[in-house]
Amino acid sequence: MYTSCQPCGMCDAVIQQAGLGRVVFALSNEQLLDIRPGSGRPAVPQDGPALLDEVREVVAPYYG
Repeated sequence: MYTSCQPCGMCDAVIQQAGLGRVVFALSNEQLLDIRPGSGRPAVPQDGPALLDEVREVVAPYYG
């Protein structure tokens, strides 16, 4: 697959599930941030992982 920018985490997961053998991208995430440094909005705090055991119980069967 050829793409202009490095795939994000969600895209990367789908690419793996699709079984693609190779991804070629023009810009890395860091290079893209140099071109477009933020959106002008403050970063949203993220906390986690949380409730790992509970979530693993629900999500694991999907992948097993």
